[in-house]
Amino acid sequence: MDGILDLENRRRIFDIIRSRPGTFMREIERESGLQVGVLTYHLRLLTEAGLVHKEDEGNHERYFPSDGFVLTDRRMISHLRNRSTRALLMYVLDKGMISFKNLQSALGISKSTLSYHLKRLSAAGMVLIVKDAGMTVTIADPKKMADMLIWVAEDVERDSADALIDVWNRLRDR
Repeated sequence: MDGILDLENRRRIFDIIRSRPGTFMREIERESGLQVGVLTYHLRLLTEAGLVHKEDEGNHERYFPSDGFVLTDRRMISHLRNRSTRALLMYVLDKGMISFKNLQSALGISKSTLSYHLKRLSAAGMVLIVKDAGMTVTIADPKKMADMLIWVAEDVERDSADALIDVWNRLRDR
């Protein structure tokens, strides 16, 4: 498939995927301005050409550049693209080690929700869970996690902007 990136639309799609590995098709659609049918066609061609790797995640598919991302990296980025999972991981990364109870309190989520996330993250090898008198959580590879956070920096910045807007709206409504 020589010249696969000769078309402007396909090159634009590929550039979006390279700059935001692990992005969903709908995110590519919004950023590129292409219709779903056109986008689906070009994504299929990029995947068949081996330039893009498609990773299934539930009912969605995430897209990654084929070079530079092994399976564990793709899975880690997929988890980091999820806002609530990212918040959990960043909090644990910052604290180093934290009890289940303190983590639940800090994040303000239910026990079952936290257990669900930790089970998935433990199975992915991203967190270590130590069960002694209580349960303690830590990041399995803090350096790797910090390196992977660079790929989702735009999402982290958006979280901060959203939080600021929420505070602004609450203050304005007083």
